[in-house]
Order: sequence, then structure tokens, then C-alpha cells
Amino acid sequence: MPVHLVNHVAVMADLHAQGRYGRMTDDLFKLTGKTPTNMHDFVKLHATEFAP
Repeated sequence: MPVHLVNHVAVMADLHAQGRYGRMTDDLFKLTGKTPTNMHDFVKLHATEFAP
């Protein structure tokens, strides 16, 4: 993996650990009029696509 990518992922992980990475917006709703699907529900809806 390139060094710049490793550094970027490390910074993202550090920000996440500090609770500073999560940025919730209502942009999806403004653009589509639909609320976002959480990860658990998305995976359930598309379970066959995640199966080996």
C-alpha cells in the first residue's frame, strides 16, 4: 500500500477513535427525499450480494 494511503487511513482511524470523524448531514434527504438506510439493514437487504 502506498505510504500516503497508509497515512490517510491512520489519520482517519485516529479521528474516529477521538469521535471526530462521524459527520452526519441531511444531504441525502435533501437530494432524494429519502432517509438513509443503516448498515445493518442494508446488509440484510443485500445479503445474497455479501455471500461467498
